[in-house]
Amino acid sequence: MKSFLFLVAMTTLLSVAAVGQEKPMSKEATISGEVIDVACYLSGGARGADHIECGKACAKAGGALGILTADGKIYVSLLPDDHKNNPNHLLIDHVGHDVDAKGYVRVKGGVNGIMIRSVAMAKK
Repeated sequence: MKSFLFLVAMTTLLSVAAVGQEKPMSKEATISGEVIDVACYLSGGARGADHIECGKACAKAGGALGILTADGKIYVSLLPDDHKNNPNHLLIDHVGHDVDAKGYVRVKGGVNGIMIRSVAMAKK
């Protein structure tokens, strides 16, 4: 009986500890960096002014856009919860440029994403 009670107590404590360590699925934040075509950047490092037209063409064809931060993290543009717009619609005119994007950041399995609510050219 003591073993059973000990097991129940430990299970309860571990469950409470695990719940306290969970991170929120998303949080509102501002992400600053260069808008990139994720596939071209990952496959060959393509970015910047020389890649604007190709990046826009890839985005129009359904390729993912993202934001490359100064510390090298990529935040992929995510489909909005309302599913009314393409996830690239707010970024496509900013390919190759530095922006400040406000939205909900979601991180899972090592992938960074942002559901963008607003985007503006970065202030220099």
